[in-house]
Amino acid sequence: MIEKIYDWMLKQAESKNAARVLMLVSFIESSFFPLPPDPVLAIVVAKNKDKAIHYALLCTIASVLGGFLGYYIGYAFFELIGSKILSFYGQTEKFNDIAITLNKWAFWIICAKGLTPIPYKIVTIASGFAKIDLLVFGIASLITRSTRFLLLSFICKMFGEQFLAFMEKHKKVTLLLIIGSVIVGFLLVKLFI
Repeated sequence: MIEKIYDWMLKQAESKNAARVLMLVSFIESSFFPLPPDPVLAIVVAKNKDKAIHYALLCTIASVLGGFLGYYIGYAFFELIGSKILSFYGQTEKFNDIAITLNKWAFWIICAKGLTPIPYKIVTIASGFAKIDLLVFGIASLITRSTRFLLLSFICKMFGEQFLAFMEKHKKVTLLLIIGSVIVGFLLVKLFI
């Protein structure tokens, strides 16, 4: 299964649909999907170095737009959808504390959490639930997501060949590291949110 995921990512990175797949994964990750777009972005940039900034910006735009969907889920559909997503991450009990903290430090929390492996959808849903000012939410999301994706793109542009060679040689280890980063994100959520 791990090799199928890797092969799918490589195939998408080389296809004419690379940008669409990247944007789709970025969009849905910010609101409900558990896997981050970083691995797809890394492979797409490593395979298309001349478009590194372009792909980072597409990833950013899609992620911020997906963040607005997450915000809306928290704002208007918390009981119906948002609470189920948070339950998946084990955040139901602490959620009121998260919302109270967000009301005090919204801009800084959104910026900080958007750079970490903590699932961004928790921040977006919590922001909507806490009714954070949309302008504050949008600016903080744009800053944090563009920083994250531009930095990753720069690293993959600089070390793309080595990255791909390592991935090809150690497919299972690389994908286990990706899965491990998702698990670390879950654990960070449990410990610090």
